[in-house]
Amino acid sequence: MKTPSEIIQTVKAEGRKALFEHEAKELARAVGISVPRFEVVRIDDEVSLRSAAEKLGFPLALKAVSPQVLHKTETGAVALDIVNYDGLQDAAKNMKRTISERTPDAVIRYFLLEEMMPPGLELLIGGLRDDQFGPAVAIGLGGVWVEAIKDTAFGITPMTRDEVIDMIEETRAGLFLKGFRNSPPLDQEAVISTINAVSKLLHDVPEIREMDMNPVRVYAHGVAALDVRVILA
Repeated sequence: MKTPSEIIQTVKAEGRKALFEHEAKELARAVGISVPRFEVVRIDDEVSLRSAAEKLGFPLALKAVSPQVLHKTETGAVALDIVNYDGLQDAAKNMKRTISERTPDAVIRYFLLEEMMPPGLELLIGGLRDDQFGPAVAIGLGGVWVEAIKDTAFGITPMTRDEVIDMIEETRAGLFLKGFRNSPPLDQEAVISTINAVSKLLHDVPEIREMDMNPVRVYAHGVAALDVRVILA
């Protein structure tokens, strides 16, 4: 496993500001943030694609990795709930064709193949480096609710455990974590640990300007950051 410093240096050496998704997930995993299991393969390597699928097991998600593709859904760069290898081959072919039509200048570097995660409460957890206040973290309802509800609270780091809990409880997310209308309570401790990991990462790696994880799915036991974006200063 690469260290955060090694990941950042690789990105800087290529003159990029945005980490590829698998790099961002490697960075998250290096500081203890849970992400789905994934494999990265070259787009023309069908042997590796099959091997990665067998290693991870179906159902799977397929994503295109390209410096020119920032919003995967709009450009057709993501396919979900793939249940067998024939479906995976079809998804890869369709993805290459759709991206070339919608973003003609896009160069697909890799395919990112990852396990599909079960449903759960979807949160946004992230952080940014404010010019005036320094590193700050954020939490709120994520997924499709981000723009509709705008349920986000911010905190300036470092934060005590009580301050992190207070920040969570400022949001509707705090209500759902406790269990809402007969739904079971969810793993708030894993959420707190994830927020603390983002805080530590911002303090330890000054090159990071922004980190955005949406959605982070929360379960009765554990969490999983399904999508991770990291931007360098």
